[in-house]
Amino acid sequence: MQTSAVRPVNAAPRLAFDLQEWSGAFGDLGLLIPVVAALVIRNGFDGTSVLLVFGAAYIVSALYYRLPMPVQPLKAMAAIIIAQGLGVDVVSAAGLLMAAVLLTLAATGAIGPLSRLFTRPVVRGIQAAVGLLLIKTAVDMATSGQVLRGHDESYVSLGADVPVSLLLALGAAAVLALAVWKRGLPAGLIVLALGVAAGFAFGSAGMLSGLSVGPQLPSPALPGAGAFATALVVLVIPQLPLTVGNAVVACADTAHGYFGERASRVSHRSLLTTMGLANVFAGAVGGMPVCHGSGGLTAHYRFGARTAAAGLIIGIVLVALALTFGSGAVQLFGLIPYPVLGVMLGVVGVQHVLLARDCRRAEEVAVVATVALTSVALGNVAIGFALGMALHFALAGAQRALSGGGLLTGSREATTTASGPDAAVVREG
Repeated sequence: MQTSAVRPVNAAPRLAFDLQEWSGAFGDLGLLIPVVAALVIRNGFDGTSVLLVFGAAYIVSALYYRLPMPVQPLKAMAAIIIAQGLGVDVVSAAGLLMAAVLLTLAATGAIGPLSRLFTRPVVRGIQAAVGLLLIKTAVDMATSGQVLRGHDESYVSLGADVPVSLLLALGAAAVLALAVWKRGLPAGLIVLALGVAAGFAFGSAGMLSGLSVGPQLPSPALPGAGAFATALVVLVIPQLPLTVGNAVVACADTAHGYFGERASRVSHRSLLTTMGLANVFAGAVGGMPVCHGSGGLTAHYRFGARTAAAGLIIGIVLVALALTFGSGAVQLFGLIPYPVLGVMLGVVGVQHVLLARDCRRAEEVAVVATVALTSVALGNVAIGFALGMALHFALAGAQRALSGGGLLTGSREATTTASGPDAAVVREG
């Protein structure tokens, strides 16, 4: 796991199926597993369809981008789906509608002028907001007292009742700290292996009883007309600002920051296209709509992924689980304690917040802080983005009135030239 300042990786290495790539391949499980488990258990989704969409999208993305490109659930949409208990028909309609919107933005070039609203401080604010939300979720997972999904809370008396989940999280954090000190260790694999061992100690083996094995195929989804109207209002509209900001603009910025010239295929249009096609598949088979999240890219990168091999590994594993176990794969996920997933999620969150460290001017810091803190306080990145963008252009207008220009021009230049990545994606977008 790397801890030094990010330097773009320009040399194009061959596929490397080594321990570091395997470690990086599973770096984003802290987000994937809880969402998949909730969709299958709470909402009654077919596990084959859900996992097959993620796995197929990972494989296609790895082959096209030649990078460890992440595939994540649309986060705002997933939260609404789980909270409101929405069914497969509405979610399938949402996937098809998202696909239509994303492919339209790519085909018409409308993403070009739209992306200009996402200046560098706004993008960094979105990245910091996502990082802080991941940290918040990680803390909740580590301190809930629940070690395994579906099990009772466990505490030990150390003068006061201390959640066992917290102690397990501290142990996992110590292992990650060791990996920082001893570079080259596959931190993700080590933590997952120790987590599974701890899970067995706390009774996770019982989750495997009754696990059925056999070929599982997805069922086609045919949403009705009413499902599309509900999906548009309840799911698609709230999700779009976050998708454009985090999964398109911020993801492109992050990819170019980590991989330099190797990310030449990562543009606004290409991200919209691969996400759009993936969501056509998700809508057709009743899976969860997906995106390429900038936080997911940080997760894979920070746990060791440097080539497309990581995406192929996790993609093939998910497809195999989908076709072999279907919804029963959730029982296998239950072997990994929640606090261990929380620690992995927390590491990704910290690293993602650090992406904003190149914004040092007072007006840039103000915009980043507005986006990030508003998003965390309200639990809504779209609102944080809107307020941050309004502040940015208000400050730009004020400075332009006082000095005849400066902030707006400077920030636009910073967005398209300062760190290299944006230059490529803004031109291609």
